[in-house]
This record gives sequence, C-alpha cells and structure tokens, in this order.
Amino acid sequence: MYFFERAFRSFFIGASIFASLSMLVWWLNYPVATAGFSGIPSMFWHAHEMVYGYALATVAGFLLTAVMNWTRMNSASGSSLALLFLLWLGARVGFIIDMPITVVAAFDMAFTVGLFLHFFYPIYKQKHWKQMGLASKFLLLIITNALFYLGAFDLVDNGMYLSVLAGLFLVLAINLTMMRRLIPFFTEKALRLAEQNNPKWIDISAVVGFFALMIAALVEPIHWATSAIAFPLVVVHLIRFYRWYHPGIWKVALLWPLHVSYGFMIFGMLLYAFVGMGMLGESVAIHALAAGGIGLLCSSIMARIGLGHTNRNVFEPPRALNIVFVILALTAVIRVILPMLFPENYELWMMLSQWGWLLGFAILSVLYWKILTLPSPVPDTGIRL
Repeated sequence: MYFFERAFRSFFIGASIFASLSMLVWWLNYPVATAGFSGIPSMFWHAHEMVYGYALATVAGFLLTAVMNWTRMNSASGSSLALLFLLWLGARVGFIIDMPITVVAAFDMAFTVGLFLHFFYPIYKQKHWKQMGLASKFLLLIITNALFYLGAFDLVDNGMYLSVLAGLFLVLAINLTMMRRLIPFFTEKALRLAEQNNPKWIDISAVVGFFALMIAALVEPIHWATSAIAFPLVVVHLIRFYRWYHPGIWKVALLWPLHVSYGFMIFGMLLYAFVGMGMLGESVAIHALAAGGIGLLCSSIMARIGLGHTNRNVFEPPRALNIVFVILALTAVIRVILPMLFPENYELWMMLSQWGWLLGFAILSVLYWKILTLPSPVPDTGIRL
C-alpha cells in the first residue's frame, strides 16, 4: 500500500493530527486534570507526548525515509512500517483512553526499539558509518523512554522528569544535526547562493557544547556551571546563525521557519544561562527549545518533505502554509516571552498558546491530508504529445 511505502506519509500526518488533538486534550485538563492518562500526572503526560509522541514521530518520518535513500534498502516500508506506526499510535491512544500503564509502556517501548532497529539495520548492513551518530541518539532515546516508565512504576526517583528532559535534548540534538545539513543547503538552493563552507570548529563546538548543556540541565540546572556552558554555546550558535542567514529567506515560505526555529533554539540556550544563575525558571527555557524550536522546525520539515517526496514543487506550497508558520511562531512568543513580561496573566498566555498550537497544526493537517494520504501525482516532465 502506497501509504506505507515511505515513513514520511504515515508519521507526518499522524504527528500533525496528534499535535493538534493532544493539545486539545491538554487544554481540557489544564490546570486541573479530569482524564486519567494511565495514572500519569497530566503535566508529565503532556511533556512526554510532546517529545516521544509528536516530535519523535516527525523525526521518524524524516529519517526513516532518508535512511532508505542513503542505503538504497527497502528497510522501513510495507508491513514493518505499518506495524511500527501502529505501535506509535497505540501508545498515544492508550494514554488518552486511560489504558493500563503496562500496556501503554509495552506499545511505546516497542515503538522506540523498532524505530532504532529500522534506522540502525540498513546503516549497519551498508556500512554507512557516518550516520552512526544519529543511530546512537535513537538508542539513547530507548533508554530515556524506559526511564519514564520506570519512574511511573516508582522504580526510579524523578524518573519521569529526567526522561522528558533528556528526551527533549536528544530530539533537539537530532534536529540540530538535521538543521546543520538542511538549512544552509535549502537556503543556498532557494536563493541561488554559492555554497559556503562551515568551519569545523563551529560544528564540533556546537555538538560538544550542546551535550554539555544537556548534562548540566539534568544534573544541576541552577548552577554556575550551567551558565558557564550556555553563554559560550550561544555565541557559537549565533556565529553559525549569522553565517546561514540571508535577507531573502523571508520571501520563501518553506525557508524562513527553519531559520526562526533555529533562533528559538538559540534563545532557549540563552535562557538556560539565566536559569543557571537562578534568574529564571527552567520551564521558560524548555518551552523556548520545544515550542519555538521543535514546533516550527518539525512542521516546516514536514511541509517541505511532504511536497518533495510526492513529486510536487517545493517552491509552490499550499497558499495558507505561511499562516500556519506565523501562528506557530506567535504561539511560541506567547508561551515563552509573554509569561516573562507579564507573569500575572500566566494562565491566559497558556490558554492562548495552547489554542495557537492546536489551530496551527489543525490547519497543517487539513492542508497536507490529501498530499500525504493520496497517491503521488506523476511528475511533470514538460513533454507534451
């Protein structure tokens, strides 16, 4: 069946619909929960599902499609892909309908293990060793997701919190790797710019520094060491951001959200520097990375890959797509910046950001439903009989 020929179809549309639906459920259960969520506190359910539900599904759609292109192997297709998708879906639905946590955990852990195997096996088989860094992050996500359920079973103290935070940083690390490859490439192609070299010292510093920040955030976020790591890390990423930026990006619907999402990630790193000094709560830094960084990045990658891999012109996206990205960008501003400026209206900002996210992904789901669920059109060669 063509719907399970490539992972981008099922996981992109699934992630988009789930992003909207889960935020509706979160709105209905904030600030007082009325649903069960398999015994998980609603705050941890929301955090877990944004990382291991929405974000990881989008990453799966992109990278399981990419690994088939890299290795020329039919590794994530057909019945095995359908099973993987159903495992992901089973865990998401299981939480919402309050299934036993053991059943939800079984679905979810099977999904994360399956995701790793679908990505790792073709790399190993074809000796594509340069992708082992990404494979190692998928392996770590198995461990961090297991930590969540160990916490839920009261076997590990603070396990759910540590799992969500570690998972967020690992997904961000995957996204930053994707951005390193995609943003300069897409920018150069869209604006017809000359290819530029990325200094190796920036690439190394960006990776090492980000993992150092991850460890600091997990061990002791409110500590001078967190600030000492975050401030120079921000400088490194700002240099890279400046090198990639071009004023022409604002004219390209599928380009400017990538740059804005990167900007939010850098902003989140900066906020962590102030968290380390005890000047900010960690939640605001986390949501800058998540709502601004992951939300915009994953939606824009979905939008572009969804067009390109279905034989459509990436420079002629649906007209309403810009509206989606504007809504999601404003949602991130409302969720991150307004609570810092006007904390007395916190619940209002929460509600507006919840509905902004819900609306943005609902529109995205409608725009891409036919693109992702119907057979691809025959590419136009320009030849006429």
